[in-house]
Amino acid sequence: MSLFDSRKMLYHVNGIRGKVTEVRELVETLDQMFDSFHRINRISKNMLGLYRYQQDKIRRLR
Repeated sequence: MSLFDSRKMLYHVNGIRGKVTEVRELVETLDQMFDSFHRINRISKNMLGLYRYQQDKIRRLR
């Protein structure tokens, strides 16, 4: 009886590969989601104009 059974090791490695793939897909999905939030935030800021506190900072600099 060997210490490392090749079938068990292959099963274990395949399980790890599957989990790594799932984590990669999750990270890509979250990255796309946050990119979308960033785009929406930028669009809404452009539509609404500068915030009041940003306008005050600009006035102080003048």
